[in-house]
Amino acid sequence: MASILAVILLIVPAPGSVSVVGTRALSAFGTGIPNVDLVSEIGLVLLAGATLASIVYAWRRHPERRVHVVAGAVGVVVAYGASELAKLVFLQPRPCTRWPSASDCPPAGDWSLPSNHATLAFGAAIVIAVAAGRTWVAAAALVVAAGVAIGRVLQGVHYVHDVAFGAVVGMAATLAVIGLARAWQSRRSPGRV
Repeated sequence: MASILAVILLIVPAPGSVSVVGTRALSAFGTGIPNVDLVSEIGLVLLAGATLASIVYAWRRHPERRVHVVAGAVGVVVAYGASELAKLVFLQPRPCTRWPSASDCPPAGDWSLPSNHATLAFGAAIVIAVAAGRTWVAAAALVVAAGVAIGRVLQGVHYVHDVAFGAVVGMAATLAVIGLARAWQSRRSPGRV
């Protein structure tokens, strides 16, 4: 029960919630960081490059991972679509419409919840982890993904709960598609998964 209450206090966008208070503090801090908007963009580019490199690596050196890696890439696309649909359900305005932010506020109708950047970043981190098969590579990818998410809050264009939700959507959808691929593969060739 206490953990449910803690999650509610963290993610529910009520005026005094940890998410709103944390977002306001982080975005105020972000206004003092020159070019803070580049943090998320550079992070996404790094993750995209690492995803491509890890897919090529797995394709060449670990053929047994090919199905899972392709499924993971499809999972990231599914996650992005789910994120876009969720925005149409929640219709949450961005925090930069409430207080000053470090970067320009997207136009009205470009909703905040969940963060597409976080969705893509954490989905990519899963693909990298599956393709590389190394703990340190997975950890590095997750650190970069977290940097992308935090960068969006520092910019003032997302709440903490937006990036947390985006991270969950990115990881869950990617892992779900990989899980479906594993199930399909195990049915096709029992004992070879």
